[in-house]
Amino acid sequence: MNNNETLELKITALSGDAAGIARTSHGVIFVHGALPGEIVKAEIVAKKKDFSIADTVEIIKNSQGRAVPKCKYYGRCGGCQLQHADYETQLKLKAGIVKDAMTRLGGFKPEIFENLICEASPEFWNYRNKAAFPVQGFKNKILTGFYRAGTHRLELIRQCPVNAKKLNEIYGKILDGLEKNNFPFDGYDERTNKGKLRHLIARTGINTGESLLSFVINGKLSAKSVKSLVSLGNSARPDTLTINHNSKPGNVILGNYTENLIGSGLISERLGKYKLMFDTTSFFQVNTGQAEKLFSYASSLADGDKNILELYSGTGSLTCYLAENASHVTTVEEWRSAVKTAGKNLSSNGFENVETLCGRSEDVIADLRDKYDSVVLDPPRDGCERSVLEAVNKFGVKKIIYVSCNPATLARDCKILASHGYGLIKIKSFDMFPQTAHVETVALMTK
Repeated sequence: MNNNETLELKITALSGDAAGIARTSHGVIFVHGALPGEIVKAEIVAKKKDFSIADTVEIIKNSQGRAVPKCKYYGRCGGCQLQHADYETQLKLKAGIVKDAMTRLGGFKPEIFENLICEASPEFWNYRNKAAFPVQGFKNKILTGFYRAGTHRLELIRQCPVNAKKLNEIYGKILDGLEKNNFPFDGYDERTNKGKLRHLIARTGINTGESLLSFVINGKLSAKSVKSLVSLGNSARPDTLTINHNSKPGNVILGNYTENLIGSGLISERLGKYKLMFDTTSFFQVNTGQAEKLFSYASSLADGDKNILELYSGTGSLTCYLAENASHVTTVEEWRSAVKTAGKNLSSNGFENVETLCGRSEDVIADLRDKYDSVVLDPPRDGCERSVLEAVNKFGVKKIIYVSCNPATLARDCKILASHGYGLIKIKSFDMFPQTAHVETVALMTK
């Protein structure tokens, strides 16, 4: 089997990044654009030591769940991976991804997941409340869009069907301004770490209509350049406009320092009965309607727990739900601006029973001495460091509620907890990211 060779393949499963899986005499082949149950002609595009990668050339037998992608950039833009599946099929596939990770990587028995569902999102188009557009310079032009899958090459999009309509409006205005090409700064070149404008960040409150726009800048700007950015940003009429400074090479989008140009630097969103503020750099779930459902479910698992420890707590969104019925909640978050914003959110929503700690969970947890009824974990995609899980076990806490955006690291961490005597009692997935391969999952483990 060689590169560019075409094979007829039967797809039996879906990988965590939404590639169809074919098991052949040549080994495992991951086929982009194919769905389980399909027979396809596929062209080998890369051979690795343990597997191969192929692109779908022709569909010989369709899945009943196949759909026509809504976005004209689909297949080139790397933002979505599942628009070729109808929504009911997406939900089934995502539940399957979680089940596969938990059984294959976590070592849990398959029968635990027989009734696993992926909760549908209230909206599966125009649901995203945040978008980050990379910016590049090319032949004296400033270009922006989304990266193509697996690359840092830009796909120059005009709008995105999963972004909230307000974000598309903001993006369209900025595109119009950039195309005039009369700015005293240029787009970023990641190869040389030169060029001033490197990202556009747009955020909105789905339920409030408020909006934020931020320009991520490499290095210092002249007064003329700042004036030009204010003019460009004003054309989109955001409620607040900021500059975020990031001069470090690499893939990290945001830097540590943000300055406000217009407004307070904060916008608000409503989740259920709570009004929550967030800024340019704060983590906030991108799907407002689904976040309400997820937080309600996760907090219901802590019902009756009086003393709760919440790690990786962000701006306090889930904290509000937990604090409603608890006597005391201790939160730990390392991003300082998020901790400050969480304090404001908790105070404005009337909570006085929360202690907010700033620091890495790995560092702070070693100094905690309270007895907790439950621990809530909501880590980034990399999951928890083992030291955190070991410390939670040493607390002797009986209940762990784990909110995960990555089935692979959830499986890994639950396996570690299981080795300490925790049993997986409940697990439920939520489609926080329709049209993509990503899935959010809440697991309850008890000792």
